Amino acid sequence: MSNSIKLAILGLGTVGTGVINLINDNLDELKRRSGRDIIVTEVGTRRQRDDIDTSIMQSSDLMAIAASDNVDIVIEVIGGTTLAKDVIMQAIKNGKHVVTANKALLAEHGNEIFAFAEENNVHVAYEAAVAGGIPIIKVMREALAANKIDWLAGIINGTGNFIMTEMRDKGRPFADVLEEAQELGYAEADPTFDVEGIDAAHKLALLASIAFGIPLQFDKVYCEGITGITLQDVNYAEELGYRIKHLGFAVRRDGQGNSDDAGVELR
Repeated sequence: MSNSIKLAILGLGTVGTGVINLINDNLDELKRRSGRDIIVTEVGTRRQRDDIDTSIMQSSDLMAIAASDNVDIVIEVIGGTTLAKDVIMQAIKNGKHVVTANKALLAEHGNEIFAFAEENNVHVAYEAAVAGGIPIIKVMREALAANKIDWLAGIINGTGNFIMTEMRDKGRPFADVLEEAQELGYAEADPTFDVEGIDAAHKLALLASIAFGIPLQFDKVYCEGITGITLQDVNYAEELGYRIKHLGFAVRRDGQGNSDDAGVELR
């Protein structure tokens, strides 16, 4: 066994750069816990970066990196569901373990990706895809493995929660708070996935698959966002003693076993 674990990071935006910085800042602790040296050997980037260690190879050829003999684990942070899928499948084909936070990709193509990973005897780790700061994926898969889960619910989109909280606490209209969320970096320039509930639906599909032992079924999730919520709705709810929150909710409706998804509701 090699004394080092060699990483490739595909994508050098805010997240990819942050991953490199976290690894560099915590090298000693990572080595203590793993018993191995953790080395970033290659990064995939569209343009050369002068602020990256010169010992790290930079390339725009992501498929070549995913197949490189100088890589043990591929960390995918490019986003999207097309190129990201291609490079992950390439990495798996070449025996690389994969780490990704790409909940859209996994929700839509996870069944194929996980099956291919099992066939090639590698792992796909995706804790950061759903509430990574809690965390929840590892807890459900391991700590709760002996428990039968009948339902789960939670606020799983931070941007929507920020908007609803600001509307209630400060009496601000939706459009005003959304603009601030974009300025703060909470929401993307195109906030559709957040405010229309698509991001939450992706996460719910992943959670339900683990909780109920069913295939990923993003297309079965009933999805409704918060764009139709007005300040008047928030105020009326407050007068009646309620608060409006955007929730992901999954439940067994008929108590059927894990192998049958007919009784599972996702919304």
